[in-house]
Amino acid sequence: MSVLKYSLLRLGAFFIVFAACLLLDLGRFTVLYALIVGLIVSWAVGYLFFNKLRLQAGEQLAQRFGGDRKLGAAEQHDNAAEDAQAEDFHEEQERARQQSRNPQDDDAR
Repeated sequence: MSVLKYSLLRLGAFFIVFAACLLLDLGRFTVLYALIVGLIVSWAVGYLFFNKLRLQAGEQLAQRFGGDRKLGAAEQHDNAAEDAQAEDFHEEQERARQQSRNPQDDDAR
């Protein structure tokens, strides 16, 4: 329901600004100007004033189209390999950090 509310609010804002800009009568560029200004203003209004509704709509769409997707065997294997590589990288960084903190331990060995 959040998606519908947010879409209708954005469309309403667009058409109000679009109609107002059409009244300016800029010659042959009136419709193009009205379209561009309407899109920009409706985006800004939706982003600034309807942020909570925008976030709810985004969450609703994410759940609808990708929330509980099952991973295939190849994708699970790739994810495990990436996790292992990231873990190795962080362990090496931690070892290097510890060695740079205690250089006298290396000299004593």
